[in-house]
Amino acid sequence: MKNTLKIVYTILFLILFMCLTLFYNFFFAKREYKNVNINIKKGTNFAQIYKDLKLKYGIVDKIYLKLNGGNIKLKVGTYKFNGKFSKYEIIKKIKSSETNGVRLTIPEGFTSKQVFARMEALELGNREEINKVLSEMDFPYPHENNNFEGYFYPETYIFSENVTTKQVIQTILGEFLKKFPPEKYPDKQKFYDNLKMASIVEAEVPDAVDKPKVAGIFLKRLEIGMKLESDATLKYELGRQASRNELKSQNTPYNSYKVKGLPPTPIGNPPIETFKAVLNAEKTDNLFFFTYKGKTYYSKTHEEHLKKRRESGQLK
Repeated sequence: MKNTLKIVYTILFLILFMCLTLFYNFFFAKREYKNVNINIKKGTNFAQIYKDLKLKYGIVDKIYLKLNGGNIKLKVGTYKFNGKFSKYEIIKKIKSSETNGVRLTIPEGFTSKQVFARMEALELGNREEINKVLSEMDFPYPHENNNFEGYFYPETYIFSENVTTKQVIQTILGEFLKKFPPEKYPDKQKFYDNLKMASIVEAEVPDAVDKPKVAGIFLKRLEIGMKLESDATLKYELGRQASRNELKSQNTPYNSYKVKGLPPTPIGNPPIETFKAVLNAEKTDNLFFFTYKGKTYYSKTHEEHLKKRRESGQLK
């Protein structure tokens, strides 16, 4: 009988200890964060927030959130964590909507379609609202058919919670104009062509060292009447990687394997550094290049190009 009671007490003690541990870990144990920003978009839930904050989403968390309306729609915005926070304090901060504004990050090379999707996720405007604002913009550079591809400058923007779609667009395009003052580029068509080229170079190679070299190759191809043959241009129109057959058969102005010259618009939003790489392109005897496993290879002839592709393992 005594042994049985001992076992029961031990089990009860372990259960109590476990409960107290879970309780302590949720309400009192704190984790330190140094200027960590959590971007809450439309549809974000606490499971995702915990993952971003590198926290374990345990049973106590689930029960607490279930009992306290954790499934309600969270307020879109950027929540900054600087200091020590318990799980309870993190949940309280987010549920009380203590945001630090809305953070919109446009990565280098993002397309306008990707920018619009991110804006919509952050509730900064839907496609219809964005197009309406763009149609009313007085903008000094070419933007035929309301196409502003190339002008959404890659940067991180922080907006107040009550910002309008118009203010967001004005801020982003304003940043572009700061980087590229209209008075500095009197020949707007030449500027636009260089921007198109910069967007292609940005999509083709990530390394800053390679960008002037690749720009030089593309410009040389244009000079001698050769097609650009960039996979990135058709990928832009399709929204995915083009197959070899599509590169050969797709008749579209964005298929640079079929059509000579630059595409009708930029194919993304490049940073000023890539634009400068085009202006300072390195022209050599090379006419071909490819990137494989982070390294870019250059060749003067197509035969040499194929040989290097085989030797690198890129061409099986």
